[in-house]
Amino acid sequence: MENSTKKIHNHTGTLIACEGISGCGKSVSIRELSDFLNSQGHCVHIAEWNSNKKIRSLVKYLYSKKLLNAFNYSILQWIGFLKDYYTCILPLLKKNYIVIADRYIYTGLNRDKVNGTTCKIGRMVLKLVRIPDIVFFFDTNPDICKTRIKMRNKELFHTNKDIHNNSSLKDKELYYLKQMRIEYVKYFENPEKTMNTNLVHIINNNCHMNEYVKDYIEQKQCEIHESQVYNGTNGM
Repeated sequence: MENSTKKIHNHTGTLIACEGISGCGKSVSIRELSDFLNSQGHCVHIAEWNSNKKIRSLVKYLYSKKLLNAFNYSILQWIGFLKDYYTCILPLLKKNYIVIADRYIYTGLNRDKVNGTTCKIGRMVLKLVRIPDIVFFFDTNPDICKTRIKMRNKELFHTNKDIHNNSSLKDKELYYLKQMRIEYVKYFENPEKTMNTNLVHIINNNCHMNEYVKDYIEQKQCEIHESQVYNGTNGM
């Protein structure tokens, strides 16, 4: 990971998104980054994807009644994301917090794609929310991710019925993880979709997030200070 020239966003607060397939290892790195930034005197908040308890309960209920499909699951996820964004993420950014998103809009976009539902809602939501200052894409081998998920005694949840019903697939969970990785890579390799952010591609957790973020924040504070001095001089 190189500390090359970065795109500096001059708006209030700093938004950092961490993305990757389930089991990629981002959550541990997020906690370490949060602890580091707190030690540097910054106000930090970790925003978790799908954290709304009411929506999670509704998803579980629909799933138990076999009423959950890719479309209504997608709608519920986007409702939860927008609620978190407007009631938590955006207000904290306006207070100059550093918000670390443990999954952001890219999760919903790529899950919709793999689950086989329309991506129209996600594309509309994309126009409403702020693009992150930095996106860390944890590109971890799906085999490693599957092993980690199993070690946690967790089941991989998704709503792709074609995968669930495909008897020829020997390892459906691994197949789903691989499909998710393919969509993430395709998305983040498209310069039109990443031109407004600083994308950091992390291979198998080989990263130095703390240094990268520290460097970005220092550059951002420097540019904002220079801009304020320049505007103040012009106003004399």
